[in-house]
Amino acid sequence: MNLLPRSVFGQLALVIGLVLLGAAVLAVALGRELATRPAAERLLRAMDGFADVAEELARSQSRDRAAEHLRRAGLEVSDAPPPSPAPRVAPFMRELLEQAPQQLDPGREVRLGRVGRANAVWLKLDTQPALWASLAFDRRGDGVLRFSVLMLCAGAALVWLAAAYYARRLVLPLRRLARSAPELVRGEAPELGAMEGPREVQELAQVLTEASDEVREAAQERSLMLAGISHDLRTPLTRLQYAAELLPEADPELRAGMHRDIAEIDAILSQFIAYARDGRDEAAEPLDLAVLCRNAASASEQTWRLETPTYAPMIGKPMALLRAVENLLVNAQKHGAPPFCLRLRREGEAWRIDVEDGGPGLSARDAERVRQPFARGEGGGTGLGLAIVDRVARQHDGELRLSPRSPQGLSATLVLRGS
Repeated sequence: MNLLPRSVFGQLALVIGLVLLGAAVLAVALGRELATRPAAERLLRAMDGFADVAEELARSQSRDRAAEHLRRAGLEVSDAPPPSPAPRVAPFMRELLEQAPQQLDPGREVRLGRVGRANAVWLKLDTQPALWASLAFDRRGDGVLRFSVLMLCAGAALVWLAAAYYARRLVLPLRRLARSAPELVRGEAPELGAMEGPREVQELAQVLTEASDEVREAAQERSLMLAGISHDLRTPLTRLQYAAELLPEADPELRAGMHRDIAEIDAILSQFIAYARDGRDEAAEPLDLAVLCRNAASASEQTWRLETPTYAPMIGKPMALLRAVENLLVNAQKHGAPPFCLRLRREGEAWRIDVEDGGPGLSARDAERVRQPFARGEGGGTGLGLAIVDRVARQHDGELRLSPRSPQGLSATLVLRGS
């Protein structure tokens, strides 16, 4: 399981958090080496010098006289060891305790305790009997620590807010591009508006828009070329058909075969043109899918059993949908066998068109293969019929499913999710 965040903000927050954590660890480590350790050494040297003066005073006069002088100087003096150490030991205090045995002269000792509410270091003087003097520290030390922690947290929050702003400024235009990418790839012109964000995102949007314009121009040139080819080829085909009718002594079977060949060439041209145009230039509009299915079945050469509701409204491309349904019917008639059934029904938010036949059907491997352009079945053809249906389905946020029937036959299902 991948625990790393997938969003830009999550990744930025993780990186910043790791950097702040590393900076805190580095600050603690360097603070001990560069600040805490030298400060503890200096304080211990000063305490050692103070102990020299206090002990000399006790030897030259008396222990009690020395204790009195220390009290007049504002220090706490005790004959007994200090009470239990403070429960929390700051890094500086800990460093002081670690260095004291090496820095102080023999007979002297350092302990931690408290004087009232203040943190204090108690120094044992080498006198007879031993005398303890306290050096009080600022009782606001804990407050400084809390302030440092709060400053660190506030800095982290500000940095994360900056990361959130940056991520939002980067992600929003990228999301707009992602939503418009399918239209851009198809050569359509989605409304991108004023693209904001980093310069790289603006450059990406500009490149995608230019590529979409090139695709659209290429599609227009292709449509124009195909229209010219259709016109130029169908004219001699019409002359051939007319000439075949005028042959005086032609064999009727030969004449019928010529007419079939001419009709097949014309159908192939229509399929190529339909595949090249692919319906992208057709506008979506309200339509009745039930009427469309009934019209396609009534124009068929075979008898179809219809199961459709009275009314099936949707928003779609009428000509593209009619061509897709007709292709499914023709495919069933060419490669299948009676009985034929066309069924239209609701499936959740989508419409489902089932075209069923009683032919030999297809294997799972062949069902995937015949979706591809120019993949021909045993019955011949251009190999574009199902490819056109699959493309029309995707234009309507749907899909084409091919599944075998029991005991035999094929069910071609066209799912449409138009509005």
